[in-house]
Formats: sequence, C-alpha cells, structure tokens
Amino acid sequence: MTQPNKQTHHYNDHTKHLPKVKKYIAELEHQDLWWSTVAMVGKINNENIDAQLLESIINTQKEFQSLRDIMIKELIGRYLNQTNSEISLKAQTTIDILIRNLFERTADVGFLATDDDLVDFMAKSTATTEDEVFIQQRLEEYVAKYSVYDDVLLVSTTGDIKAKLDPTNPVMHSSSPVIYQALTTQEEYIEVYGYSDLFPNKPASLIYAKKIMKSLPNGQFENVGVLCLSFNFADEMEGIFNTLNTENNFGIMLLNDSGKILASNSPQTHPIGKQITNPKAFAAPLSAGNNMHFATKTTGYQGYFGLPWYGYIDVKNEVAFNLNKHKKDLGVSISKQSPLYLTELEEVNIKVSTLLLIVIMNGKIMSLKKRVKSFLPILDSFHKISTDIQNIFASFIDHIHQVLLDTIQGKVAFSAVLAVEVMDRNLYERANDCRWWALNSSFRQILSAHQKDNTFPKQAFQKLTDTLAYINSLYTVYTNILLYDQNGKILAVSNPVEQHLVGSTMPRPDDTSRCLGLKNTQDYTVSDFHATELYANEHTYLYHAAIKDWENIHVNVGGIALVFDSKPEFKAMLEETEPKYINPLLSDNTFSVFLNRSGDIISSTSPEVLPVGSKLSLPNEVLTAENGQNDTISWEWQGKPYLAGYKVSEGYREYKKGDGYDNDVIALVCTGI
Repeated sequence: MTQPNKQTHHYNDHTKHLPKVKKYIAELEHQDLWWSTVAMVGKINNENIDAQLLESIINTQKEFQSLRDIMIKELIGRYLNQTNSEISLKAQTTIDILIRNLFERTADVGFLATDDDLVDFMAKSTATTEDEVFIQQRLEEYVAKYSVYDDVLLVSTTGDIKAKLDPTNPVMHSSSPVIYQALTTQEEYIEVYGYSDLFPNKPASLIYAKKIMKSLPNGQFENVGVLCLSFNFADEMEGIFNTLNTENNFGIMLLNDSGKILASNSPQTHPIGKQITNPKAFAAPLSAGNNMHFATKTTGYQGYFGLPWYGYIDVKNEVAFNLNKHKKDLGVSISKQSPLYLTELEEVNIKVSTLLLIVIMNGKIMSLKKRVKSFLPILDSFHKISTDIQNIFASFIDHIHQVLLDTIQGKVAFSAVLAVEVMDRNLYERANDCRWWALNSSFRQILSAHQKDNTFPKQAFQKLTDTLAYINSLYTVYTNILLYDQNGKILAVSNPVEQHLVGSTMPRPDDTSRCLGLKNTQDYTVSDFHATELYANEHTYLYHAAIKDWENIHVNVGGIALVFDSKPEFKAMLEETEPKYINPLLSDNTFSVFLNRSGDIISSTSPEVLPVGSKLSLPNEVLTAENGQNDTISWEWQGKPYLAGYKVSEGYREYKKGDGYDNDVIALVCTGI
C-alpha cells in the first residue's frame, strides 16, 4: 500500500487557515487511500492478472500523487502570494505616503525661513507689541493654510522664544540641540523626531528647523534665529492608518531604525515605544507563531528619504489568509483563451485520467481474455476513482483561478484608493501654496503701489521675479508662477524661459475674474482641467489666489497663478500606485487613469492608447459613484475583459471638504484577464 506523500504535510502551517484547501487535500488523500486499497484487494484476489497491469496501476497512482502535490503547492502559493502582496503593499504604503507628505515640509521650512516678514521680525533687537501682533497673525495665517502643522516657533540664536503659534505651549526658552544644529549645519534644514523642550507638552515631536538669516550690506548673511515647524505627526498617522485599514484587522505601525514603535493603529496590542524585532532583517513577510509580519523602508520621493523609518505590518494568520471573505462577487472567470488559464495543469489532469482509463481498458480486455471476471469490479472501482479525481482536479483548477482573480480584484481596488489619495494630498498642497504666497508682503506692497499710481519700477519687477524664482526652485511641481494685476496683466513670472509673458494678459478671463472676486485669505480658485498656452498647450490646472491691498485686506489688487506640472506629476502618481504583479502577463496588461465624471482623461499610464483629454466610456455606476466610494467591476474594453478598481476622490483634510472647491476625480485601475 502506497504511503501518503509527506510533501503535503509541509503545508500544514498554512492549510489550517485555508478551509477550502484542507477540503481538497482531504478529498485527494481519500482518493489516494482508496486507490491503494482497491489495488491491494485486486492483487490479493486475482493472482492470474498480469503483473504489468498492477505495475501500471501503481505508476499511474504516482502520477496522480505528483499532480496532487503540484496542485496543492500551486494553490497555497497563490494564497501566499496574495497574502504577502497585501502585507507588503500596506507596509510600503504606510511609509511612502508619509514620506510624500514630509517631502513637502522640507520645501515649506526652506521658504518660510526666508519670508521677509519673519526675517525682519527676528532681525529686530526689540520688537514692539505691534510687531508681535503682526507676526502672530502671519503664523496663524500660515497654519490656517498648511494645517499639517500644530505649532510654529521663532527662536533666537540664544534659545529665547520670540513667537509661537500655540498659546498653550509653555516654552519661553530652549536649550534644544536642534537650535545649534540648525544654526551650524551645512544642510538646507534639520529634521528630527523625539522629545524636545521646544514642545514640552508632547512626548515626541517631528520638527523641521532652519536658520533665519538677514542679508548684510557687504553681501554676507548673519544668523538672526531659527524657524521650527512642528508637524502634526499623530494626526497624520491616524489618517494614513484609516486609509489603509478600513476593516481594522491589520496591525499597522511606523518603526524607527532600531525597531521601536513610533506610531500604531492598535496601541493596545502594539503600544508606542514597544520594541519590535530588527526591521532590517525583513526581505519578505515572515511567519512567527500565529502571526505574519513585515517591515520595509521607503522607496523615497524625488530623492528624499526622510528619517530612517520603516512601515511595519503585524497580522494574525487567520486574517491574512482570509482577505477575500468580503470581496464583491463579480461573477467572472478566466476563460480558456486567456493566457492566465492554467493550461498545463489541466493537461496534466487529463493525462492522469487518460492513463487510468487506459489501465482500466487494458484490464478489462485482459480479464475477459483470461476469464477473470472477479477483477472487473476492481476495474469499475478504478473507473469511479478516475471520474472523482478528474472532477476534484477540475474544481481545484477553478479555485486556483478564482484565487488569482481575487488577488487581482484586491490589488486594483487598493491601487485606486492609493492613487486618488496621493492625488488629493498633492493638490491639497497646491491650494495651500497659492493662498500663502499671495500673502507675501513684497507682493502685496508692490502690487498695491502699482494699483495706486500705475507705476512699476524696474527694482519692483526684479524683486517680484527673484522671489518667484526662489519659490519655484523649492516647489518644483510648477512650471511657472505668475503675478498679475487687477486687469489681468502679467507683471512677473518665475520661469525665465517664459519672460515673454510679462505684459500680456492672462488667458481665460473668467478664471482671473473669479480670483479677483475672492473675499478672504482662505479662498482660492482652480481652473478646470484644460489645454492652455501657459503649459505648452497641454492640459493642466491653474491654482489662483487673490493678492490683498497692503492697507486694506478686503481689497484685491491682483492675483497669483500657479501652473501645475500635471503631465509628469499625475503620471508618476499613477505609476507609483499601480499594482505590482509577479506574473509579467498581468503587469503588461494593467493600466491606470485619472478621469472626471464625464469620462474625460486627466492622466493615464498608457498615453499612446488613452491620451489626456480623450474620453473613456465607462459604466454609469463608476461615473456616478458617491465621493469616497471604492469598488470593483468587471469591464470589457476594446474587446478584452478587465477587472477594474475605482475610487472617487473625497478630499484630504479641509481640501474639497467644505472649502468651496468641487472637482471630483476618479482613479481607475484595470488589469486584463
């Protein structure tokens, strides 16, 4: 009697969490045992049967056992791939979304530390009450736009606090090493995380610091203080966790380089400060006890990698291996014409069945020739075994296909979430930038003077141009930044290649008019997504904010317009969030798009097939889905079946959430099956 193949026991650690796999294994092992039993009975009771026939039965059984092990390995491999992919993606996204956000902070601290008002205030040996009120208002205006900060400090070179945003922060003087580091570093800024006496009310702070310098008559610079921005770290991590863990079943954490938990979505089981195993040891998700876990570094963003942190996932096996239990049934299958169809496994299944049928036929012929009718019931039993095995394997193959479909479905749905999340976060920053830069005192003073007497001295032009160029050097997502007066005439631009625009009138007067009609410093307006001569006649958004009169904040004297570099920026967002597959066939048949509710394409990873500005015909359920809805559909496009995931934008923080701006964008991610 043939012993059950020991290879199946290697899967016990995983199969106990996979009831369907356990069912298949039990059924196949039952058939294997029954095969051995029938063969043994036949051998004992039919001594006249040719030994070669019995040997054929045994050899065919070995073929069956081999196929059984291949099938089990293939199915469990698919489940493992699905689980590992989900764990890896969540860990990677945890750190990468954060790093994308923090990249913007490095530009903020660089720009704000050179703000004329802050420099002038810090350069004064004695500040008046009027000075202090003015600078306090400036800080409040700043954080009203960039709500990712919970405090801002202006610190003298000796550690005295000259201004602070948060009145509950008790600090008056600091001996923090951050101050010395910011004053002496050759780097553009300092980025530190930990407890600091700059923010004593918090157990730990993520601080961006940069020295504030005033220019001297001899062309040199003198340090007059340090700007410290306190990033609202806990609030940001909570938002990331909520995005990535909608079913609240994954332990998601941020670790430092030694494995200490800095942030956690499950503080009861994974408290902040707890030490995790060395994160550098993770090359792939690992199984430990009843859990799977994984840590990964960031892939970086535009050369920025931030502090040496890790995204980390810890999840129970029963959760990790049951990712599909809530998936929507799309009623699709992989057709035999699909390159994803497991043709080889089906052929092996047919081979085993055919071999056994040949054995049965030969046995029946031999039994009749030798008149050994007692062997015929044995052969009938083998025929029943053959039919049962073929049915089990056919069902097995269908299930492997279904696991692949479930994996694809999960990936396209999650990738759509990430794509629209990254877009909303990015464009949130653009809305902030235009409003804050519009408040630049130099801009307000020069445009107010221009409005008053219609003069525009060369010195004023150079000041505007230099300031715009400096801003654009820090915020490289714009191809140009333009200042225009109350008549829409362009006064200055940041891009030296486009100086010819100076003196011309802003195109699309309706956009200019809307901007010049904005009521307060929190308002902004955005063009629709359109082809414009300001962007080489390609499609983009322009972000506008009004520039207020220097004497009267309620009067507009002009506007600022930011030309977003949409083509590479949107394409990069889609490419970075597109699902990653082990099977190159899946990767080669995957594309992603951003589009509006009319189906007009904003960006695509296949621009040669789906160019910007063209229209994609989609089911109405996608185009009319509610804000924030994330779902999947089966969809046929250009005669080919796809699984498609989509997510409708819902905004980030206050952006698109009651701030007066409505612009629904849909991320669509499609993989051909």
